[in-house]
Amino acid sequence: MSSKSKKLKKPFERGASRKSEEGQGGKNRGAYESPLSGVGVVHDSDWTIPPSRGVVIHECGYLEKNREWNFTWVFSPFWRLYFNTEPGHNVVIGNKVVELTQDRIVVIPPHRQFHCRSTRAVPSLWVHFSVSRKLSEKSGAVLIFQPSVAEFALTQELTDAIKEVTAREPTDRNFRLALALVLTVLARREIEWSPALPDHLLKAQNHLEENLASPFILQELAHAAGIGEPRLRADFKKFHGTTPCKYVAEIRVREAAALLFHTNKSLDEIAETTGFGTRFYMSRVFKKITGESPAAYRRKNRE
Repeated sequence: MSSKSKKLKKPFERGASRKSEEGQGGKNRGAYESPLSGVGVVHDSDWTIPPSRGVVIHECGYLEKNREWNFTWVFSPFWRLYFNTEPGHNVVIGNKVVELTQDRIVVIPPHRQFHCRSTRAVPSLWVHFSVSRKLSEKSGAVLIFQPSVAEFALTQELTDAIKEVTAREPTDRNFRLALALVLTVLARREIEWSPALPDHLLKAQNHLEENLASPFILQELAHAAGIGEPRLRADFKKFHGTTPCKYVAEIRVREAAALLFHTNKSLDEIAETTGFGTRFYMSRVFKKITGESPAAYRRKNRE
């Protein structure tokens, strides 16, 4: 893989809201393009590379009257935590409608497609963050918890800390409260995690993400990870449950699916962008993994 390959901007989130929320001098963009909604407190705006360890808080925010919270086809590269004290907002994931109320904290892991819906203006608290760990495959598309005494207290403290600042100023207090809330929720026994990836696999994973359009060469991937090819194969099988080659195919299909859904690029353009080379090879691999052709996928999902 060429070190000069252009880094791809992840096409995870595209779409438009029916109507935007104005608040504190900003416009609620719904965080389609980045972790930044435009009406929250920004702590770390870099979401392109997952953290190697721990948790990164991208943004926390609170709106006393979050109006017209309508954003469709959201496909987020980062985690989202929502807590509302009044009914009126919900998220739709597949056929499941999850109401946001004061008796539940709703957490949406990354790379889950969902819709944000609202029927009235309500108080709304949120945190956008990234985590180095991955959920177990048994975990659902959305995590719903009844707030513990500690979690409820932290939501109130964080709300007060955000309301205290002007012009959405990041402070040590609102950062630590947001981090404390996230860590408390993620420490729940109900959450099942996959084994933590070792550093060399994180290096391999980041290298693949950054050079997706380049030809896949196992020797170069092993060099980027700093280990030999036999160990790379063994660890991919152990931690990802597949081979490096199949893993590359899966993330290329993931990127191709996002482009098919959110853009009008031709199949030839998408094949070149995602490293397949030709539309015919992309179609063959895409159908093998998803069960349908790229054209059928685009047609069905857009309908």
